[in-house]
Amino acid sequence: MKKISVRTSDGQEFELEENLAMESATIKTSLDAFSRDDIILLPNVNSWEMVKIIEFFTKVQELETKFGVKFMEKKEGRFLEAFQAEFDKDLSDDNLYCLLWTVDYLGIEVLLENLCHLMAERTKNKTVESCRNLFGVQHDYTPEEEAEIREDYSWAFEGPEIEE
Repeated sequence: MKKISVRTSDGQEFELEENLAMESATIKTSLDAFSRDDIILLPNVNSWEMVKIIEFFTKVQELETKFGVKFMEKKEGRFLEAFQAEFDKDLSDDNLYCLLWTVDYLGIEVLLENLCHLMAERTKNKTVESCRNLFGVQHDYTPEEEAEIREDYSWAFEGPEIEE
């Protein structure tokens, strides 16, 4: 199988199998514009993120073999639970957030969908302040403005909240 070379922003080079490289719209576009023998520069990707992306596709291949089903054909049940348990176990909130941005930049739709699902699970039942901290959202309301918003949209602040 043909290999595609990429270089991350921290100077690490990776050789990707062509089918894995073609999962990225950004890399695919670069390959269409340049020679397949050129090294594709990825200025918005760190090496740890590329390792995680390769790990994702490795896990997908393992699980497809184990369950005998293509990843995108079965997005629920045992298959998805097994994937999430394996891929999510060593990923901090900050790393997940960075990885989301990177995968979005690379245009890897299948991974982006799953990372968004993981982030949604992690933010479920969190306080507004927790979510602000996680996503780096500036608190730019005065206390009076925030009180008014909480009153006008009280339904959005109902239910259990878990602060971690």
